[in-house]
Amino acid sequence: MADQAHGDEPFEARQPPGPTGLDPEAEGLYRLLLSKSDGSVSQLAADSGLPPGRTRDVLMRLVDDGFATMVADSSFRAVGPDTVLGGRIASQLGDVLGEYEALRELLEIHRAGPGPGGREQGSWEVVSGPVAIRSRLRQLKASAEKRLRTFVRPPMVLPVPETALHEGLQARGVCHRILFDRSVLDIDPYSDYLRHALASGDEVRFAKRLPLKLLIVDDKTALMEEGGGRPKAIVTSNRSIVELAGALFDQLWSAGIPATTASSSAQRIDEDDAVLLGLLIAGLTDQSIASKLGIGLRTVQRRVRELMDLADVDTRIQLGWHAAKNGWVP
Repeated sequence: MADQAHGDEPFEARQPPGPTGLDPEAEGLYRLLLSKSDGSVSQLAADSGLPPGRTRDVLMRLVDDGFATMVADSSFRAVGPDTVLGGRIASQLGDVLGEYEALRELLEIHRAGPGPGGREQGSWEVVSGPVAIRSRLRQLKASAEKRLRTFVRPPMVLPVPETALHEGLQARGVCHRILFDRSVLDIDPYSDYLRHALASGDEVRFAKRLPLKLLIVDDKTALMEEGGGRPKAIVTSNRSIVELAGALFDQLWSAGIPATTASSSAQRIDEDDAVLLGLLIAGLTDQSIASKLGIGLRTVQRRVRELMDLADVDTRIQLGWHAAKNGWVP
């Protein structure tokens, strides 16, 4: 009955799940619970700012999803992240690698052409050189009727998207999802492309690593760019390959970090860390920051490392992007 009483309205308000599979509210409570040996409903409600009834409902969801256990009627204990997430992540990674290997295998078969007496299911072509690839990308994008899905990873041959083409696609209601390899945050020449994507209204996410460059048009055509040497891309409308490419995109997209994460995220940093981060973004060295704040060099380095861990990023440049889009600094 309690579930029915809270069923409809909270479901409507629930935000999309993050990389853990939890919505921000549930992930916030899970993080709180991890910091305690056990936690009571009243204690967790006070720490999180949620009403006690809502807190209990979210905790029960954590129990149902395997992230927590009940140790008493009103007391809960977190299940270790290695236990609850380790198997899930391994399974997802296995799915992704399996789909990618299947895609590569089909590409090799497809390149060989139809066998004797056979007939090729869909067309394919090879496009070589950055200028030719740019031209083919524009043509494919311009032909979209419903949606585009794109993997973007260095090195890139595509310049900043043309405004006229982009506006025309939006006017036709074409949805564009762009998944960036997170390494683009560390490379200045790609910043214009990234800023354009973030400002254009496209759906943008970041992945830790992308296996290839990819454009899928309307679930009908796929362009895949090969790595190494002179830029070369394969364009195909073979149904099996396009479906596998779509499955690979959707799998990695679901695990990606949204670029438009709201600043109301459960993650917060204190004022001292915000000041330190502001000085870091302003370009000061660790030693200069230590002198200005009156703390040791190792303390600065440790706090920067802790902020990188909190943001789940690998470099200081990525930390700056994360801080800017999450409102960590003024």
